[in-house]
Amino acid sequence: MKDKIKLLILAGSGGDGAISGVRKKFIPRGGPDGGDGGNGGSIYIIGDRNTTSLINYNHIRNINANNGYEGSSGNKKGKKGRDKYIAVPFGTKILKKENKEKKLLFEILDNQKKLIAKGGMGGKGNSGKANSVVQYPLLAEKGEKGEELEIEMNYLILSDVAIVGKPNSGKSTFLSKITNARPKINVYPYTTIRVETGTIETVKKQYKIIEIPGIENKENNLGLKYLKHIERARVIVFLCEGEEDDTIEIIKEKNQNLLKNKSLVIIKSHNNTDETQTQTSVKEILLIKKTIENALLGDVKLKPENIDADIIKINPEEIENVIKSKDGFEIIHPQIIRIAEKVNLNKWDVMAQFMKVLHQKGIAKTLLMKGVKQGDIVKIGSITLEWN
Repeated sequence: MKDKIKLLILAGSGGDGAISGVRKKFIPRGGPDGGDGGNGGSIYIIGDRNTTSLINYNHIRNINANNGYEGSSGNKKGKKGRDKYIAVPFGTKILKKENKEKKLLFEILDNQKKLIAKGGMGGKGNSGKANSVVQYPLLAEKGEKGEELEIEMNYLILSDVAIVGKPNSGKSTFLSKITNARPKINVYPYTTIRVETGTIETVKKQYKIIEIPGIENKENNLGLKYLKHIERARVIVFLCEGEEDDTIEIIKEKNQNLLKNKSLVIIKSHNNTDETQTQTSVKEILLIKKTIENALLGDVKLKPENIDADIIKINPEEIENVIKSKDGFEIIHPQIIRIAEKVNLNKWDVMAQFMKVLHQKGIAKTLLMKGVKQGDIVKIGSITLEWN
């Protein structure tokens, strides 16, 4: 994926004004009639939702807009130079090279159009130079030069969630479990060689999630190359392989600002090379998806640690069947969800049997321990109940 391009931008120059006089029968001293030159073409950068990289500009070094046309006799103004448009994907930063430093000009985040280089003004013709003293000037203006600048276009994928971890830590499997994505999955490391994307579907909204290649502190590591794409994510999901996993330290060493003002969801990795390890359970997936959604909405109590991010740790061995949020409580036990969505809980006898199942599974006890009170909302899949 091509995500960085340098270009020399040159807007069109204005056309020169014309020097001309009226030449008509019976008008011996008709005066000046030289027209103004046309303005030079400008260059704009526009956001294009159908563009996913900067590959179209890979072999382009300069982009020039057309010059304005010269004015002509009869007070005719020259034609304006044609504007140029540079289509970029959403999430592209436009930087200007200034005294060996880079200055951010703007970002393209949607279908917006931004002026990057303005075309030069057309020169005035001699008809605009006449006055009471000089009634037939033999002078016209040259067109102004268009703006010229060196820019760098830096594409950062717009996402809500980013998955990071070591090579072969199960990132692609995890992405395929919680989204509609179908990344390449295998038992050997370095399977992911580009940024993979997917979508998390929730009741309230859709969220975009990305996976970058595995991160290692090695030269030419693809994970470090694509690390910048996690900048826009609000939640980082870290598949941790154990206490000695140094992925977070590597990220901080590369760019200490990447983890600032983000929520970090730490999940114990299920390494697919070990056949004795269990695959991610349905209950675990439900909990993780709900935790990510709550982190995006800011509905979770986060535990700060000694890095610049908020921490939510998920241990698969300690997963509970009930989640508490500001809207109430949610039961994520797969079997209970299936039962609730199949039966008619509006009938009192069915509800009585269902409550019996909740007590047998220990879920009613968990709800009470978490502080459920009469009148509280309890969600079970697509079903919403009032606790009594």
